[in-house]
Amino acid sequence: MNAPVDIRANQQLELGFQFGELWIDPRAGEVSGPAGHEKLDPKVMDVLVMLAQHAGQVVLREHLLARLWPNAVVTDDVLSRCIYELRRQLSRAGGDEQYKAMVDTVPKRGYRLNGEVALPQARSSARTKRLSNRLVPGLTIMIAAAVLLWLAFGREMTGPAAKPPPATPAANSIAVLAFVDMSPDQDQKYLSDGFAEEIINRLAQSKDLRVISRTSSFSFRDRPVDIPEIAARLNVSHVLEGSLRRSGDKLRITAQLIAASSNSHVWSETYNRAVGDLFDIQDEIAASVAIALQGTLGGGAARNRTPASLEAHERYLQGHFFYNRRAPGDIERSARYFEDAVSIDPQYARAWAALSGASSLLASTGGPSSREWRKRQGDAARKSVELDPDLAVAHARLGQYYFQTADRKLGEEHFQKAFALDPDDPLVLGAVAVLALRRGDPEGAIAAQRRVVAQDPLSFAQRQNLAMYLLADGRLDEAASGFRKTLELSPDADLEIETEIVRIFVAQQRYDEAQSAVARLPEGKFRDHGLALLYRAPGSRAEADIALKRLAAQPGDAEDSIRLAETYAFRGMSDAAFASLQAQKAVLERDGDPSSRRIWEMQDAMRFSYFLTPLHSDPRWVALMTEPD
Repeated sequence: MNAPVDIRANQQLELGFQFGELWIDPRAGEVSGPAGHEKLDPKVMDVLVMLAQHAGQVVLREHLLARLWPNAVVTDDVLSRCIYELRRQLSRAGGDEQYKAMVDTVPKRGYRLNGEVALPQARSSARTKRLSNRLVPGLTIMIAAAVLLWLAFGREMTGPAAKPPPATPAANSIAVLAFVDMSPDQDQKYLSDGFAEEIINRLAQSKDLRVISRTSSFSFRDRPVDIPEIAARLNVSHVLEGSLRRSGDKLRITAQLIAASSNSHVWSETYNRAVGDLFDIQDEIAASVAIALQGTLGGGAARNRTPASLEAHERYLQGHFFYNRRAPGDIERSARYFEDAVSIDPQYARAWAALSGASSLLASTGGPSSREWRKRQGDAARKSVELDPDLAVAHARLGQYYFQTADRKLGEEHFQKAFALDPDDPLVLGAVAVLALRRGDPEGAIAAQRRVVAQDPLSFAQRQNLAMYLLADGRLDEAASGFRKTLELSPDADLEIETEIVRIFVAQQRYDEAQSAVARLPEGKFRDHGLALLYRAPGSRAEADIALKRLAAQPGDAEDSIRLAETYAFRGMSDAAFASLQAQKAVLERDGDPSSRRIWEMQDAMRFSYFLTPLHSDPRWVALMTEPD
C-alpha cells in the first residue's frame, strides 16, 4: 500500500510544482523545462500528478487504473502508453534523454517518480524568459525524435507478402472507435463498448471490407487524437465514431462515418429507440456503413446468433467489459457475468464460448480451484459447439481446451474447423500461426501472424508474437525491428523483450550495441543472460563467465532452464545445454501433470528457439522432443 498523502499538499500540487529542472502546471496541462514547453494529454498529466503525490514510492499499476479510470474499461496498454508519452514529453521539455529515467518502472508492480517534488513557488521572470528562449532547440529535438522513429520503424512490414504497407489505405478499410457513454450516470460503458464491438463483428463478416480489431480501435479512448491521425496510425480510409445514451428503457444512439482524407462526414444518423431495439440498430448501422464503403455484409448467420434475451446479452457484455479490462479480480467477475448470461439464455452459444475463455484463464492460475475451472472450460466449449457448430470462436475455444489438456490432435482438428469457418478471426489466426510453427513451417506462421497484426496494428502482444516468429526463422533484422515496435507500443513491457534485442545484437556480432543494451538492464537474471552471451566480445570473456556461473547457480523454472541451455548452446557447450534441458524435463515428468501441458509448453519453447538450433542435429534432441502420450 502507498503511504497516506497530505490533502493540502495534494491541493497545492494541483496548482503547480517543481520537479528537478522541470516546472509542472497541471491546470494548464503543461511541462516546462530547459528545452521548452510540452502540452500533456489530460490523462498523462493525471498520471504524473498521482506519481508526484507519492514521489519516491512505488505506485501500483492497479491503483493508477482504479484511481484514474474508475468507470472505464481500461487495459494495461492504456496506462503503458501514458507512461510512454510522459517519459517522451519530459525528455523533450528537459532537452535530454535522462529525463525519461525520472519515471522508473518497477517490473510486475508499478511506477515510481525518482526525485524530490517541490511545492508551488513563484518563478522569477528571468527563469520564464530563459525557458521561452529555448523553445526553438526544443522543436529541433521533437523533429529529430520523429525522424529517428521513422528510421527505426518506418519500414515495418504488416502484410502477408512481407511488403511495406501501402502509402494510401484501401478505400474499404475502417476502424470503429469505442462509442462514448453519454448516459446520465455514466454507467453504461459496458453497453456502449459492446455496441461498438458488435458493429465491428458484423462488418468483419464482409469479405469486401478491411476492419481493424477492437484492441487497436479502442486504444484511442479518452485521448485527444483527431480522426486523420487515428486513420493514419491504423492505415484505414474511414473511421466510425458515435455515442450511446441510455435512460431507463430509452436509447439515443448517434453514429458518424468519417472519410479520413477529407475529415468529412460520409454518413451519419441518430436513433431514438427503445432498449429492445438495440440489435436492430447495430444491424442498421453496420448495413449503412457497408453500403457507404461499397461492400456487402455476409449472410444472416451473424444476425441469427442474436440472443433471445436482451438481459442475457447485457450480462454477456458486462462479462466482456471485465474480461477485456483485466484489473485484479476482473476475470472472476467476467466468468460470473457469463454464467449469468447462459443461465438466463441456455441457448446463447457465444456466451458459452466466452465462459470457456474466462475459465481457461482462471484454470491457468494454478490455484486450488484450477481443476474445477478447467472442467468448466471444457464443458462450456463443448456446449457452445453443440449449440452452434458453425461458430468459429466455439471451435477455437474447444481446440484451446484440448490443447491445454490431453489431446492436441483433437485440438488441431477444432482449430482447423474454426479457420475454415472464419479465416480472419484473430483468435483463430493466432492458433494457426502456432500450429504452423509446430509443423516446421515458419513462413506459414509469419504469414498468419502478419494478418493478425494488420487487423490489430497497435497491439503490443501481437507485435511481440510476430517478432518471436521472425526470430525463430532466423530473420534477425526483422525480428529486432518487431521487438522495437513492441517496446514503442508498450515501453513497460516485460524485460524479456529488451533481452531479446540484446540476444539479436549478439547473434549479429554487434557487440558494442549489445553491451550498451545490457547496461540498461537491471541487475538480475536477464542482465546475466545478456552478459553470458557476450563471451566473444573483446575484453568481455571474464565477466561473461562470471555471469554464466551466476545463472547456473540460480534455481529456476522451465523458462529459466531453457534460457540457460540457450546460453550454453550459443557458447558451444552442448553437453551442459542438454543437461539443463533434461533435468528440467525430468522435474516436469516427476510432477506428474496429468495433461502433460507443461512438458508440451517447454517443448514448444525449445522448438521455437533460434538459439537452440545448434542442438537439432544431436540424437539427444530427438529424445527431448518426444512428446508425452
